Amino acid sequence: MLPNSRTGPLERSYQQLLDLCDVLEAIADSLPHPDAGLCITTADALEPLVELTHVLEEEVLFPILAASSRPELNQTVARLRREHLSDMATAGEVSDALRAVASSSSPLSPDAVGYLLRSFFDSMRRHVYGELELIELFLPDRDGRTIN
Repeated sequence: MLPNSRTGPLERSYQQLLDLCDVLEAIADSLPHPDAGLCITTADALEPLVELTHVLEEEVLFPILAASSRPELNQTVARLRREHLSDMATAGEVSDALRAVASSSSPLSPDAVGYLLRSFFDSMRRHVYGELELIELFLPDRDGRTIN
């Protein structure tokens, strides 16, 4: 799917988030001896990127869903807003864990850190792909039709 002017910034943010998930996967695969610099860089980027993505979803995706004639999408928007709180809390935990691993002061075992990272990036990937599917459903196709 090619970004359009309306959804382009959100889709670019999603791509950055997917790229960061790839880095998190590489870090998880390298445990118990990951690159400390990569851990710090990733920890520094994670929370701001998740926050930016949420802001863009509020500005771009949620109005698309709200404009639909389908009232059940209000429940979808409410669920996504609740998920944002959970995503931000987990992004903070992942960032803290990465910093602790980088400084060799993690109270968690490498297996526990790996599980935390994998749980987060699996969830983020699912989230992003689900949102991209929603965008695709609600933007006009080549013939100008939408799911509305």
